[in-house]
Amino acid sequence: MKRNDLRNIDLNLLVVFEALIQERNVTRAAQRLSLGQPAVSGALARLRTLFNDPLFKRIGHKMEPTTRALQVAQTLGPALDSICSVVSLTACNEKSR
Repeated sequence: MKRNDLRNIDLNLLVVFEALIQERNVTRAAQRLSLGQPAVSGALARLRTLFNDPLFKRIGHKMEPTTRALQVAQTLGPALDSICSVVSLTACNEKSR
């Protein structure tokens, strides 16, 4: 994928993915993000399409991540941290002008 192709992706989905991987529960992820459960379920459906993988399998009341979900999570955490750092630096630089 080229960086320009990112225009076609809702990057907010990645924040939802991170909440899902940490909570392993749609309802708790929704609460954590201050979203409704249907919104997170819809985001999960779009994530499944984006990654062409089920990402989570329901086992009892928990959602167990697939191998692909674990791979994504390992890379995504540092990437989101980097984005937060860049945005924070930009906000700090704007205030000092």
